[in-house]
Amino acid sequence: MSHEVDLDEAERILENLVAGRAQKRSDDLLPGAELVIDGRQRVALARHVRRDTDLSALFWIRPLDVALQDPETRLPVFDPAVVRRRALHVTAARRDGSRLRLELAGGSTVTVQPARSGRLMTLQEFDTWMTTIPDDERRALETLEYD
Repeated sequence: MSHEVDLDEAERILENLVAGRAQKRSDDLLPGAELVIDGRQRVALARHVRRDTDLSALFWIRPLDVALQDPETRLPVFDPAVVRRRALHVTAARRDGSRLRLELAGGSTVTVQPARSGRLMTLQEFDTWMTTIPDDERRALETLEYD
């Protein structure tokens, strides 16, 4: 059953989804979230979210592209210039079971939901990559303050 939630509750739900809280593991992959854009395009979301301090209806997320592979180490690699933070300017939020539907200022609707299949693998690869980068770079990416 779907019901409207305020922005504080939307923030809590979003944080829980990207962290994979209250979700079951799938094939040894840690749970997480994916973003569904206008019911079609699906992308994995990094495990961090930030609500803007100046604009309370603005949420920062990091959609993830497919990883490249380092030819020497064979580990996944992401380009921070490609997996840039993105802003969601939310005008309304609805909880629908385990999903969070967000209506955006531009007229689009996005849904954040538990990640499935290939998006779980992308998230796992991003988690692995984050362990290979310097701590200061990792912290900068996690804060979603700048790209």
